[in-house]
Amino acid sequence: MSPQNKLRWLPQDLYSFAAIVLLLLTLALTSWFTSQHWISQRIGTQLEDLHQQAALLAAAATRDLQQSRHQLKSIARTLASLSSTRAFVAAPGNSTRASLQADLERFDSGFGLDGIWLLGPDRQPLLPTPAGPPPAEVSLALEQDPGLRHFILEPERRQATFYYATPVGAGKREAILLLRSAVGGPARQAYRVSLLVTDSQGLISLADDAGWLQHVLRLPGAGTTPAEREYPRLPLVLSPLLPKVLLLGDERTPVLLVSHAPEEGGYQVHAMADASAAYRLALEQDRLATLITLGATGSLWGGLLTVLTLKRNRRHRLVMGRANNELVRLNRQLKQLATTDPLTDCPNRRAAEARLQYELANLQRYNHPFCIVMLDIDHFKHINDQHGHDTGDEVLRHFARLSRKTIRDTDILARIGGEEFLLILPKTDHQQGMHLAQRLLDTVAATPLYLADKTIGFTFSGGLTEARKSDGTNQLLVRADRALYRAKDNGRCRICSENLVLDHSVAVG
Repeated sequence: MSPQNKLRWLPQDLYSFAAIVLLLLTLALTSWFTSQHWISQRIGTQLEDLHQQAALLAAAATRDLQQSRHQLKSIARTLASLSSTRAFVAAPGNSTRASLQADLERFDSGFGLDGIWLLGPDRQPLLPTPAGPPPAEVSLALEQDPGLRHFILEPERRQATFYYATPVGAGKREAILLLRSAVGGPARQAYRVSLLVTDSQGLISLADDAGWLQHVLRLPGAGTTPAEREYPRLPLVLSPLLPKVLLLGDERTPVLLVSHAPEEGGYQVHAMADASAAYRLALEQDRLATLITLGATGSLWGGLLTVLTLKRNRRHRLVMGRANNELVRLNRQLKQLATTDPLTDCPNRRAAEARLQYELANLQRYNHPFCIVMLDIDHFKHINDQHGHDTGDEVLRHFARLSRKTIRDTDILARIGGEEFLLILPKTDHQQGMHLAQRLLDTVAATPLYLADKTIGFTFSGGLTEARKSDGTNQLLVRADRALYRAKDNGRCRICSENLVLDHSVAVG
């Protein structure tokens, strides 16, 4: 390829390279932002699922606590309405005391209460009770609200407790019936979600994890509570990656906190869901996006390389195919040049000898007879001397064309030198060969060569012989050559065989 052609192709290669680079960059950016968006959506979906699960559990635990509180309320009202309770408050005495004491013991054991007090106007117990006096915090609260509904954690007992108070009687004889019921841990359990309950000051009173008890739950950024003066705060910090996620403890465990407050205040239920999976995904977001981008870009690059390789191979195959076809054509041309006479397009002597060997092999193996006729144009030297060599060449071509039209398709006419030709007649015996040779002689004698300024008539002499199994190529040609000389000696324009001389052609008289 010339330098001009190389320069002509160079811009196209540069444009193709630039197009591929631009395509890869576009795919890389698209893959990066798409993967970032997909991972963010995945994180959001996981957090939303965790939030829904935690919210359902917190609401269910709240309903359980409210049910326990309502049950305690019903027990308190039932006790306050008992005749023994009202009789003792109206007229304290030994008889009414014994009856009330028996009823209180039955309720305490029957409903699993943790303490029942009947307090007078001075908030002192009117009846002895094995539970001891109520906590000072509860007594102080009763001074402010006789209808107490209180949920507290009693540190000494490490027990979350419901207190419920209801008035009994009226006037100077008014008393307060106070019930205490221990609150068990939340009965709701779920995979990766923990429940905890805080009182009005944020102190954790109930928790699935006992290590959280007597800790204050306060969200980062919220104000302090009085309970923090006595109890440590649960270590929670905001996550730098996900605003909705908190990091818990020294291990920085990612959690999602969902709170649920009941209609009646005094406590709050919280569900703390493990958000480690979403947080890990957020930590690995850039790396995953990079891997996805590299994978997509690498796949496209591999596909482009495959396409380019296939295209190059196809172009290479086309070039090689054209080169191979050209080589085959040249080989055929060389073979034709090696086996064909360029002037008459007849097989040359080499091709004729190869065909003789083939026919001799068929004769020896399959008994297929064949004959050969050695042909020589009569007075050809005189034609050259009188009309010129160009005219002589035209005579040779005219003879070759006319002979090919006259002989059979299976017959072979070869030029073996000068004005000499060899006619090979496969599957032909001596008599058939003489007939075919004579017909060719008559045709040539009757068909002169017509040129623009002259007409040249000519004949030929022929020597025929039938092949024998013992013959070789040289023996066969020698016999045909002897027969040819016999035809010339007998006056030309005739066909002679080893034993027979045919009359001259009828076309020349």
